[in-house]
Amino acid sequence: MGRGCGCSCLGCLGVVALVALLVLGSGYWFFVVQASAAVTAPATLVLFNQPVTVDSNPATPGESLNAGDLVETRPAGHAAIQFPDGSYVRMSPGTTVQINSVQLQKNGQLQTVDVLQKVGRTLVDVQHLAGGATFKVGGHSVTAEVRGTQFELLVRPNGTNLIKVFEGTVTVTGRQTTKVVAGQEIEVDAIGNLSTVRPIQRDASDPYELIADCIKAVTPGTTSGTLQTTSGDPMSTGQTAEVDYDSPGGRVSVALCYPGGSMTLQVIDPTGAVHAAGGTSPVAERIAGPGGRWRAIVRAVSVSAAEAFMVAFATDAPCAAEEGSSDTGTVVRQTLSNSEIQKSIASNGLSGVTLQVQGTSPTSARLYYYSNFGGTPISWTVVFYAASPNLGAVITQVTVRGVNVTTQVLKYLGSFGPVSISAIPQDFTVDRVYSCAAAGDDIMVVEGHR
Repeated sequence: MGRGCGCSCLGCLGVVALVALLVLGSGYWFFVVQASAAVTAPATLVLFNQPVTVDSNPATPGESLNAGDLVETRPAGHAAIQFPDGSYVRMSPGTTVQINSVQLQKNGQLQTVDVLQKVGRTLVDVQHLAGGATFKVGGHSVTAEVRGTQFELLVRPNGTNLIKVFEGTVTVTGRQTTKVVAGQEIEVDAIGNLSTVRPIQRDASDPYELIADCIKAVTPGTTSGTLQTTSGDPMSTGQTAEVDYDSPGGRVSVALCYPGGSMTLQVIDPTGAVHAAGGTSPVAERIAGPGGRWRAIVRAVSVSAAEAFMVAFATDAPCAAEEGSSDTGTVVRQTLSNSEIQKSIASNGLSGVTLQVQGTSPTSARLYYYSNFGGTPISWTVVFYAASPNLGAVITQVTVRGVNVTTQVLKYLGSFGPVSISAIPQDFTVDRVYSCAAAGDDIMVVEGHR
C-alpha cells in the first residue's frame, strides 16, 4: 500500500503479508475446488492472573486454543477464552473448560461454538449471532444454548449446576428443556433434573452478578469498544485491590460495583492526581485526563463477610481517522479508515483493487480485499481482534474466480505455523480492537500499551 497506508496501522502489516502469501501461493491450490460454509478458527487465551494451565502446561498470554484444548485456572488464577467475534468465556479460580469446536462464517460472525465446563464458575458473554449459528456451553448433565446474551454457569464439584442469566435468553437442556430470561436463575442436579425458574438470588461472593450494573454506569457518553470490565475476588474489611486501565485520553468513566457493606474507590490518573469517591454501589466517576495508565484502588471499608466487586472503565475516545493514531510511548492508539485506504490506492495508481473496513463491532474489525489483476478476480476477508498481547487475525473467506478456496488457503498458510494465521506480534500489548463509523467512514481502531 506504500506510504498512504501510513504503516502506523497494525493491520496494514498483516494485510500486506497476507496478500503476498496469497499471490505467491497461487500456483496450485487455487484450482482445487472445495466450498466451505464455515471456517474452523482458534480461540485465544486471555491471561489475567497465574496460575493457569492449557493441557496441564503453564499457559501463555495470547495462546491459541483449538478443539480438544483444556484450560484450567488454579487457585487465584483468572483467565478468559476469547473468540474472534468478541464473545468470551471468563473463568474464575478453580475452573476447568474444554474447547470442543469453534467455527466462523465468512463475514466473521460465529457459526458454531461448543465448550464443556467441567467444574468452576464462568461468565459467558455472547455477541448476537446470525440465523443458524449456535453457541453451546455444557455443564455437568446440562447444556446452555444462546444467541446473544450474558449468563453465568456454576458447576459444583458434586455435579450440580447453577445458571444465572443477566441479559437475553438462555435455553437450558437437561432431562427437560426450558428458557431462562434476564434476571432469572435455574438449578440443575447431577443427573440433569431442572428446578423451577426463579429470580436471581443475591450472592455476595459472586462478582459476575455486578457486571451489568457497572457496564450501565460507564456506558453513557463513552465509545463502544473502549469498555474494560475486571472482576475481583471477595475482599474482607480493610483489604484493597488495584485495577489498571490504559486509556488513549479523553474523558474516562470508571465505576465500582459491590453487593453491599461499604467500599470506596480511588482513581489515580496518568499525572498522579488522585480522585476519590464513595457511596452506595455503583460508585461512578467521570474524569477528563491525558492518555496513559489509570489506576483504580478499591478498599473494603466495612463488609460483614467477604464480598466480591467489579470495576468497569470506558472512554469517549473519538471515532475519527484524522489524527486518530497516537503513541505516547506508553499508550498506543492506531486507526485505519476507508478514506485513508482509498487515498493510498489512488496515490499509488492502483486500479481494480478494493480494500475496506466493513461494518462496525465493539470487539473486532473486518477487512475485505478484492483485486482483478491479470483478469483473475481474488477476494478475501480477515477478522482482526485482540489476542492480547498480540493482534489476532482469522481468515474467514477466500475466493478465486468466484470459487471458495478458504479451506485450501488455511491449510497452505498452516504450513508456516499457527502463529502466521492466528496472531500477529506487535511492539506493544494489544488491549482492544474495534470498528466504528463516523460521517460514513468505517474505521478500524487498535488500542494498547507498552
